[in-house]
Amino acid sequence: MSGVRTLKVCLLASASAFAAVLAAPALAQDGAQPDDGSAPDDRTGVERIVITAQKRGEENVQDVPLAVSVYSEELLQNSGVRDFQDLQVVAPGLNVTSTSNQFSTTPRIRGVGTVGDNPGLETSVGIVIDGVPRARAGAGFNDLGEIERIEVLRGPQGTLFGKNTSAGLINVVTKRPEYDFGVDLEGSYLFGDYEGYALSGSVTGPLVEDKAAFRLYAGTRDRDGFLTVATGAGPASTRSTTEDNDQDFYTVRGQLLLDPTSSVSINLSADYTDRDENCCLGTPLVRGAAGPIANAVGATVPFPGSEAPFNRMAFANRDTTQQIEDWGVQGQLDWDFENFTMTGILSHRDYEFSSAQDSDFTDADIFFRPLGGNDFYFENTTAELRFAGQKGNLDWLVGGFYSDEKLTRTDALTNGLAYEAYVGSLLSAALGTPNPGFVNLVANGLGAAVIPGYGTMANPLFPAPLMTGGGLPFGAQGAGDTYKQDGTSYSLFTHNTLSLTENLDLTVGLRWTHEEKDAVADFARPDSPACRVWETVFTEALDFSTPTAQAVLGGLATSFMLPDTAANRALVAQVGSVTCLNANRRIFDTIGFDQSREEDEVTGVGSLSYRFSPDVMGYVSYSRGYKAGGFNLDRFNQAGASAVDFTAILAGDAVYPAQFEPEIVDSIEGGLKTEWFDNQLLANLTLFYSDFETYQLNTFNGLSFFVTTVDGATARGAELEFVYLPSAIDGLSMLGGVTFAETQYDSFAPTGTADVDVLSGKQFSLAPEWYLTGAVSYTKPISNTLEALFYLDGRWVSEQNTGSDLDPPKLQEGYTLVNGRIGIGTIDERWALELFGRNLFDEDYIQVGFDAPLQTGSFNAFLGQPATYGVTVRSKF
Repeated sequence: MSGVRTLKVCLLASASAFAAVLAAPALAQDGAQPDDGSAPDDRTGVERIVITAQKRGEENVQDVPLAVSVYSEELLQNSGVRDFQDLQVVAPGLNVTSTSNQFSTTPRIRGVGTVGDNPGLETSVGIVIDGVPRARAGAGFNDLGEIERIEVLRGPQGTLFGKNTSAGLINVVTKRPEYDFGVDLEGSYLFGDYEGYALSGSVTGPLVEDKAAFRLYAGTRDRDGFLTVATGAGPASTRSTTEDNDQDFYTVRGQLLLDPTSSVSINLSADYTDRDENCCLGTPLVRGAAGPIANAVGATVPFPGSEAPFNRMAFANRDTTQQIEDWGVQGQLDWDFENFTMTGILSHRDYEFSSAQDSDFTDADIFFRPLGGNDFYFENTTAELRFAGQKGNLDWLVGGFYSDEKLTRTDALTNGLAYEAYVGSLLSAALGTPNPGFVNLVANGLGAAVIPGYGTMANPLFPAPLMTGGGLPFGAQGAGDTYKQDGTSYSLFTHNTLSLTENLDLTVGLRWTHEEKDAVADFARPDSPACRVWETVFTEALDFSTPTAQAVLGGLATSFMLPDTAANRALVAQVGSVTCLNANRRIFDTIGFDQSREEDEVTGVGSLSYRFSPDVMGYVSYSRGYKAGGFNLDRFNQAGASAVDFTAILAGDAVYPAQFEPEIVDSIEGGLKTEWFDNQLLANLTLFYSDFETYQLNTFNGLSFFVTTVDGATARGAELEFVYLPSAIDGLSMLGGVTFAETQYDSFAPTGTADVDVLSGKQFSLAPEWYLTGAVSYTKPISNTLEALFYLDGRWVSEQNTGSDLDPPKLQEGYTLVNGRIGIGTIDERWALELFGRNLFDEDYIQVGFDAPLQTGSFNAFLGQPATYGVTVRSKF
């Protein structure tokens, strides 16, 4: 650990010294003269920052009337950004979280976004890599390779990028082949508590002079797990590793650039990524009354009052292997005609995810998903064709987009060896009977049973038992379901800018989207003897409301030595509900699931921008965003008054409510883009207001994820960003931003865990009101051939509730993350040696809090990354 302490001291000392430099009076001098009497520095300040967000080739970010931030290769390299989660440290208003697996990675912009555990749910923040949208945000969560720049567009982007950009867009542009030969090599080593390494290399160069070039890239990473795992004991402990949240993957990418003529350019690319890791366990945040019961059947989880989530100790007796294969091919054609440019992009991607899960998040064997029992498979083909040109004072663009998506999900939530004893103990505690085998009573003794301590009791309603025989009433039963969804989308779009005067521009865009989705589920029909008894007595719908059912419940209450009251009848009904959890119910196979939906939506944008001077541009805009509706690809049910009416479905009077409605938002934005001090300072201000007609809320009810639709929500706030390159200090650059975002639900939608209004007027989950980011970089020559690098960035966010149902234990207080890097290398970038640290102060924070499955009153948390330290060696030639 001495090396880690030394590195931290070096990084912080460098930062302190750098702060002293920043305090120098020279910073306040505009165009200061050198002391030696030589000519003034001819540096022009911030270089032109280009974006391609409007699909018109490269444009100056200060000329584009929308809220967009651009992050260069140099900044991303210094900050250590390798994926979207790393990006949030420098991007104000961006929040990225991961939950039960890496697929469930969700970006949010301005507080808007939806947890992605349900694969039927599409993202609110679009992910586009080299012009190709990813089917889900998690499908883009891989090493991004050689990045030229990342553009973060805030607010609805439905006109040019289509559905699933209701909150914004992350547009990644990677490096293309070059006609100059070059090789880049990089190696990093992590030391301290979490050791690991990363290696990457690329080569580019000509194949035919000025006609064909190539680029090849390969990278690999391996890192210890951020969590230590208590695996339990006995035959149910099948887990072979005592770490979790580790990293082990490799990726390769190849590109071929063809320029057959001066007006035609074709870029072909293929990539492949393979991951084999252990992910993702949570740590105990709060233990409720169910905690000691879990411990009584084999768990070693801390008892209530002794929780220590940031000790990074997780509990699992089952495997959490995560295997991902992600590959794709694409081609882009750019053809310049006399008066316009044609661009065509064709792509095909396959994403295969397979994982195992210890679903109770304890080292007791309650229930789990085996490897292969929690799989996603996406196959997505896209095509885009667009034409852009200029005629007089009109810049015009028209195009079309097509997407065909095939999704398969398998789910095999399986009862473990301790499931019967655990549920029996829960029910015993609820009924006040000291019988940990109470479920055996329910399964085998609706007619008659022996209760330890009470003797033989008979239920006169059932003179003979409905089921006899030994064995486990639950066995190794559970769901073994397969869901398939096919989706097709067509779009036509146009985006046009008319120069009304020399300084006044009008931009109008429209997009029509047609969406078709078909979903079918093949539900397993589990043969859980315990549940089968209840389904026999109360029908597969478990309808406890009929007079006959109430009489039976009263008789059961009496046989359990309870008074025959309405409260005790409800308590006995709860016994049946817990005995027949979704994974054990046969009714899902009975009702089936074969549904379709179609949507037609028109989205658009209108903006008016005015250049007050060469250094100041202002704009106002309106945009409409759209996020597609879809299907809950799970055994969907809710609690209380919102429970699915299976009786009506069986009677043909209702349809299984698997669908959720689209997300629609109207947004108004106003902004100022300014340049100061001979272009040394760029400062942009944005005000925004977004009104959601409907908002998709994904939630976890302790057993499954499902999406409901909130009828109305708003997001409003302001953003300020700056980039500063003072001419008085060569090599110094600073950027930063602050975002205030108030995001609130208008009206309540049931979360499945409560029937009380807990959401109306409340801030969205995972949506801090305040975000503050900053980065400072300083490079200084120390000889004719060498230069030193000092870099520091940081992020502070205010408090946020990390749970969809806003339970108080899931509240995360405001916190600060700081990263640093110091290094030395040649001015011509031939080599560089750098020390770095991420989360330098080892800040503890939770990403997402969630209900511990089947453990009422207990909560777990997915943690943020701890402090890591390392060294990087880089070479270019």
